[in-house]
Amino acid sequence: MPRAPRCRAVRALLRGRYREVLPLATFLRRLGPPGRLLVRRGDPAAFRALVAQCLVCVPWGARPPPAAPCFRQVGRGGPCWGRGRGWGRGRGWEGDGRALQDAAAPPQVSCLKELVARVVQRLCERGARNVLAFGFALLDGARGGPPVAFTTSVRSYLPNTVTETLRGSGAWGLLLRRVGDDVLTHLLARCALYLLVAPSCAYQVCGPPLYDLCAPASLPLPAPGLPGLPGLPGLGAGAGASADLRPTRQAQNSGARRRRGSPGSGVPLAKRPRRSVASEPERGAHRSFPRAQQPPVSEAPAVTPAVAASPAASWEGGPPGTRPTTPAWHPSPGPQGVPHDPAHPETKRFLYCSGGRERLRPSFLLSALPPTLSGARKLVETIFLGSAPQKPGAARRMRRLPARYWRMRPLFQELLGNHARCPYRALLRTHCPLRAMAAKEGSGNQAHRGVGICPLERPVAAPQEQTDSTRLVQLLRQHSSPWQVYAFLRACLCWLVPTGLWGSRHNQRRFLRNVKKFISLGKHAKLSLQELTWKMKVRDCTWLHGNPGACCVPAAEHRRREEILARFLCWLMGTYVVELLRSFFYVTETTFQKNRLFFYRKSVWSQLQSIGIRQLFNSVHLRELSEAEVRRHREARPALLTSRLRFLPKPSGLRPIVNMDYIMGARTFHRDKKVQHLTSQLKTLFSVLNYERARRPSLLGASMLGMDDIHRAWRTFVLRIRAQNPAPQLYFVKVDVTGAYDALPQDRLVEVIANVIRPQESTYCVRHYAVVQRTARGHVRKAFKRHVSTFADLQPYMRQFVERLQETSSLRDAVVIEQSSSLNEAGSSLFHLFLRLVHNHVVRIGGKSYIQCQGVPQGSILSTLLCSLCYGDMERRLFPGIEQDGVLLRLVDDFLLVTPHLTQAQAFLRTLVKGVPEYGCRANLQKTAVNFPVEDGALGSAAPLQLPAHCLFPWCGLLLDTRTLEVSCDYSSYAHTSIRASLTFSQGAKPGRNMRRKLLAVLRLKCCALFLDLQVNGIHTVYMNVYKIFLLQAYRFHACVLQLPFNQPVRKNPSFFLRVIADTASCCYSLLKARNAGLSLGAKGASGLFPSEAARWLCLHAFLLKLAHHSGTYRCLLGALQAAKAHLSRQLPRGTLAALEAAADPSLTADFKTILD
Repeated sequence: MPRAPRCRAVRALLRGRYREVLPLATFLRRLGPPGRLLVRRGDPAAFRALVAQCLVCVPWGARPPPAAPCFRQVGRGGPCWGRGRGWGRGRGWEGDGRALQDAAAPPQVSCLKELVARVVQRLCERGARNVLAFGFALLDGARGGPPVAFTTSVRSYLPNTVTETLRGSGAWGLLLRRVGDDVLTHLLARCALYLLVAPSCAYQVCGPPLYDLCAPASLPLPAPGLPGLPGLPGLGAGAGASADLRPTRQAQNSGARRRRGSPGSGVPLAKRPRRSVASEPERGAHRSFPRAQQPPVSEAPAVTPAVAASPAASWEGGPPGTRPTTPAWHPSPGPQGVPHDPAHPETKRFLYCSGGRERLRPSFLLSALPPTLSGARKLVETIFLGSAPQKPGAARRMRRLPARYWRMRPLFQELLGNHARCPYRALLRTHCPLRAMAAKEGSGNQAHRGVGICPLERPVAAPQEQTDSTRLVQLLRQHSSPWQVYAFLRACLCWLVPTGLWGSRHNQRRFLRNVKKFISLGKHAKLSLQELTWKMKVRDCTWLHGNPGACCVPAAEHRRREEILARFLCWLMGTYVVELLRSFFYVTETTFQKNRLFFYRKSVWSQLQSIGIRQLFNSVHLRELSEAEVRRHREARPALLTSRLRFLPKPSGLRPIVNMDYIMGARTFHRDKKVQHLTSQLKTLFSVLNYERARRPSLLGASMLGMDDIHRAWRTFVLRIRAQNPAPQLYFVKVDVTGAYDALPQDRLVEVIANVIRPQESTYCVRHYAVVQRTARGHVRKAFKRHVSTFADLQPYMRQFVERLQETSSLRDAVVIEQSSSLNEAGSSLFHLFLRLVHNHVVRIGGKSYIQCQGVPQGSILSTLLCSLCYGDMERRLFPGIEQDGVLLRLVDDFLLVTPHLTQAQAFLRTLVKGVPEYGCRANLQKTAVNFPVEDGALGSAAPLQLPAHCLFPWCGLLLDTRTLEVSCDYSSYAHTSIRASLTFSQGAKPGRNMRRKLLAVLRLKCCALFLDLQVNGIHTVYMNVYKIFLLQAYRFHACVLQLPFNQPVRKNPSFFLRVIADTASCCYSLLKARNAGLSLGAKGASGLFPSEAARWLCLHAFLLKLAHHSGTYRCLLGALQAAKAHLSRQLPRGTLAALEAAADPSLTADFKTILD
């Protein structure tokens, strides 16, 4: 029998998701007495390969397999029943007699197609998600048609190549004859089968899809030890590899036990969970929060964040090596307008809330409930029991409220009364006042007068001579600072929450500190439940007591109180604070401050939005739809996507952003499905265009799709120029196109795409599949992809397809799961979808609907590719021979021409400045630059920026040396920005580990081959590039330390932070070697072109430069880093050390001095 591929990573991935992972022969050998032979002499090679490559995965909670086969099939003859004698010579697998007791009902013998059809029908009837049944469904009245062969009620709506291959396979048929119906049915219906594909992948044949088993809360494996940094005291080969940060007072999570019948529970619990005497029956969905370790008696109890259990531990009744998902509160769904309270308050919940009225919504829970005991009861039920408020007039069945919550009603009645009396607008005017400019130069538009603007702050009309652009810049500065917003929220909270609910000033201060942190987070951040409840003293809150007279508090009762307090804090932050921000502020990020959030009062933002809409109408050709047209679009079949417009602040303007995730006229419960269907169609069109682009690279012209493409093109050009003797003088031209997306003529775009797709000729085959991989650190990644082909290059079988993916892509150590296949995607239907997207793009602005008559929507995944294809067609027509001796690069709409011919450079510049109206291309002279003189009047009244002949020429974040052609990174975009606002990481239960993972991931992104390639750059430039990468990494390191939760100081775990710095150096040097494969960089004695000691010296120097400015925080690290740097300085040769010191010259890093962190 042929040897099976090793595929160690795939086997390890499967072993982490199933109870058992066995080769097929081993699994079958367990079913009967020894001596049975599954593979015999003379068996076909396909059958031998199937047995060698098939893995049987037994899920947790799976039914036991048949004790023994109940019949056998001999050769090609009919079925016959055995007598329990095991394997006979030359015969099939015989039963052992245990299943033959009921001779009156002999088992039915099926052919392979019949057996597979029967299994598929059972899976469809059970509603089970199984790869074998993908593309099959039960017949219904709306979708009739003949059933699939050998079934009574199953239809096939999409091809399933895995199932079809299995049904017609001779090897699987022989396996059926060897094992019988019962065993193969059990394998297909109750187990998961995988076939290994050399050299390192596999694909799934049957069973629940693997990506459904990869829970997000699965624990990663312990980090392997990384090589230490020589010269760093206290760091050995594995020191600090598994180190992590913990709260100051650590709490161990005792683990949430699974309830019987809960989703995802596999094996039943061995014992019934104990029910605490102190617990009380409460209605509503209820899940326990992380439980904290009881503190010493001498201290007041505090809710401390739970720490995840070790990876080796398993919860009761669960599989080893895994754990249940993080406990979270999921309230019951309520009517529209009732916000869902997440377990983790997230900043995304208060972003982009437009509207001009600065007031709380009438439907907000606190505004809708009266300040009575009845209203307080409804509020308590909503917060703590997960019940949604009933609509007015709806029948309500009153249930008994537990005594603990019954006693809370007076406090929450007081809270409702405080809310009714709270002067929100007065507090807003006090803490977030409008500046003098807003009062003098506010909008005079009648549409905005009286819309939620307080009478004392109502703007007056602006002078007629003042332009919109001037007012726009002034209004952009009228954002409220985070401190002002915090002062407003603090005043509201102090007014709203009764003293009894806080319990103590300590608890109030702790929560207000979390409010300050919450509004200071970036765009993609969230506040974890552990941080929200950290150091909150439960003992101070008497309203939490279940039995007020009890003196001794059992541990279970204490945990119960922690949970109730956590629910209240979660509601207060995730609902009340979020609602205040949504109601009184428009919160958005900007183009110039990364992910930092800006808070604009609604009255200011409504004026900004009005100016932005007027400017949009001046730059984009929009036509308003009549009521009849709007009605026709709503009734259109298929449905049309509608974009919702928002604006993103720029330093001196607004950038329009459209979100294409809305269905015109669709109701809420139908919208998600329609959006998903249209989004899937757009992704298919995107995949088809990418397939044609890859098949015909000339379609894109000079377009670069990323840094890797730029590196390949630039490296080829540099080597060609350097081969010339003498090297010619080069002329650089950089051109940025004005409004590229909005200016593309739709007729020309349709012509270009018709040439790409060829709708009358092309038919495509689209395969949807998922890829599941396990990273080196044990995390599971899954990706859902599409693969497009034509009948000429179609790989119909999954084995061929996976082999092709491994040959043509970077697919390694992965499991591929086919989801569906479409073998007849007509180019005409895809082209019709494209026409609908271009000609029927509806934009909703201010309650009205408009059709975009020019350009393409910027919110679509197709926008960049469409723009690149259109400009590629323009380049082929207007500049056919421009790359003969030079190079033309374009990143979407940013052109760069480097040529030794001055006349070519001048002609290229003149053409784009004059404009190409057929393609809507016109240069923006403010962002155009050259390195040669331009004659006065040659380009009209304006002239581009003229740089010296020898300079560092900027283009798309790169600095290109016009003489040596060496490349470095342009860090000027980091000036006056906050690294902390642009870098967020999931803190969770292991913030230190997540911090390390985030830092190394960002480091890999910055170590581009273009900066580290020693064939493009000289050694001094590479030294300087590496040093700047390390210096930026030091800034990121400091930003992450500032974000660590639980006030964890560096001095409590210095070895961990030293290990992170050491890992930074080793990771960067590994990438440097990979980017220069074939070159010998280092040798013994720290000699060589770029030894590893040089990388460590640059890393230590960069970190010392940054951390020394914060010596109070990093005093415990500075001594070790300085000693390690001195040790490396003694090892390095003098010439190398001098070159490193020159690369680290402070004058070369002036851009970093203006970074805010």
